[in-house]
Amino acid sequence: MISTAPFVSLLLFLLNAEAGVLNAQYPKLLVVSYDAFRFDYFKRNMTPFMSQLKAQGTHADYMMNIFVTKTFPNHHTMATGFYAETHGVVDNEFYNNLTHDVTKYSYKLFHYNNDILPIWTVNEKSGEGRRSGTMMWPGSVYEYQGTKPSFALQFNDTISFEDRIDTLMSWFVHPTNPINFGILYIEEPDYHGHAVGINSVEFNEILQRLDNITRYLHDKVDHYGLTDLNIIHLSDHGMASVTIERIINLTNYINASDYTFVGTSPGLHIFPHPGKEEQIYQKLKSAAEQTRTFKVYKREDIPKKYHYGDNSRVGPIFVIAEVGYAFQNLYDAIEYYKKKFNVTINNQTEFGLHGYNNEDEQMHPFFFASGPAFIPGCKLDPFNNTDLFPLFCKILDLKCPVVNGTLSHVTKCLRTQSTYTVSSFLSGTIITASILCVLTVLALLTWNVRYWRKRRLGFTNMDENQYRL
Repeated sequence: MISTAPFVSLLLFLLNAEAGVLNAQYPKLLVVSYDAFRFDYFKRNMTPFMSQLKAQGTHADYMMNIFVTKTFPNHHTMATGFYAETHGVVDNEFYNNLTHDVTKYSYKLFHYNNDILPIWTVNEKSGEGRRSGTMMWPGSVYEYQGTKPSFALQFNDTISFEDRIDTLMSWFVHPTNPINFGILYIEEPDYHGHAVGINSVEFNEILQRLDNITRYLHDKVDHYGLTDLNIIHLSDHGMASVTIERIINLTNYINASDYTFVGTSPGLHIFPHPGKEEQIYQKLKSAAEQTRTFKVYKREDIPKKYHYGDNSRVGPIFVIAEVGYAFQNLYDAIEYYKKKFNVTINNQTEFGLHGYNNEDEQMHPFFFASGPAFIPGCKLDPFNNTDLFPLFCKILDLKCPVVNGTLSHVTKCLRTQSTYTVSSFLSGTIITASILCVLTVLALLTWNVRYWRKRRLGFTNMDENQYRL
């Protein structure tokens, strides 16, 4: 007797695939960010899977990120499409000169302008059935205009990358409330890069780990049959090397009792005490000209091309070190690294640092993408990360506000909405036809088996219910 098991298995697979296509009410997008993954790390041959994804998908040699090249400002730019001076996350913290309070990671940090909405909120508010899931992305656990993502998990470095991915995938295939947009933050290679430097064996091992976790993610996507999922891989900034010998002690030039500063190297916001601003500025300007290791600006003199100075959260005086240098607050971080990572320090020990001028290539992040919205093997010219928000909106078929970015820099590698919608429809049609074919084969096979069993048993008018297969 011929077994029907293979046909049943095929039918169940096709039914599941068909359900995935028919339930795709809205386009799906997953965005994955690897903190401080510099664009040229792919040249180290530590990430074969990611390199293959990049080559086979839509990609650029690098992206241009915003000034300053720090984590929170750039992640909020990618989420909103605005420069730091507009969305207000000008650093990883800010100082209120009236109340003398320092605000760190919090609701307030990400709500300088309540009219600005991140992409996960725009998606949630744009129609019945649209849902967002945010996995540890900076600022994503908070309400924006009274709306939270359908699913959100705040940053917790004790949760493994695998568990984060498993949870995020479960949101995409949720039986009653599946998301159509997900966003994932991974804190490496930034976390280790700061402490062990970007040229160490340990750092390369982290790159290999990220390659493996990326493979794990794509295996999960395949496992769930999410063929209609668009996936964008990117980073927020790069990283450069600093040694202790290149730490600048500003207290050698200005009296520490004359000001308050916030921020982290290599960019510091200085808030002079009353009557001290001009004196501090002139001393720092003289030191900058003499040492050529940093630049100093009054807020109103920050070059317009940086889109940074027009914001009250920026200090009245802003200092930024040249690439490869840092300020004295790095000493405190080094003490932490010594204890946390059990590292031995000397004058040649390298530490990773970012936050420098976004025009320096060592600060450039990467970008590559795949899925029904993207043309395989298509290469984009380097573009700004402010352009990501319009790209997200295009893929998700959302009506989004005008922002500082533009879609025109990435349209070259996008399929038209109708093209990949038709592609999904054709996929559903093909699957439907395949199901009908399998059902027909099953019916004929069942009839054939029953007929020959009747012949073998000698029945001409047998009770079909008595001999069910």
